[in-house]
Amino acid sequence: MPKLEIKRKSELSRKEVSEHLIAIGQALAGGSEVELGESGDSIEIVVADRVRWELEIEVDGDKTEIEIEISWHDEPSGETPPQRAAPAKAVRRGRPRKTPTK
Repeated sequence: MPKLEIKRKSELSRKEVSEHLIAIGQALAGGSEVELGESGDSIEIVVADRVRWELEIEVDGDKTEIEIEISWHDEPSGETPPQRAAPAKAVRRGRPRKTPTK
């Protein structure tokens, strides 16, 4: 599969950032298919049952940086764990799509 990378940088209020983090958390808790995006662009990805979590906090003078990284490897084909049902719809991996803006 070709490499896909999407980067977004923006300046938001604390409340807006918390809303993004809550939405990601709820999507992860809700199942293996997670839709992420903003500004009309989104991508749907399948998240493995076990993921790697990295948290980095860096304080340098008056600048503080928090980095959260969540990563995983796809499960080998044909080895779907018994507790996870097959998706009811086809999942597009690595293809950004436009969602209608309201």
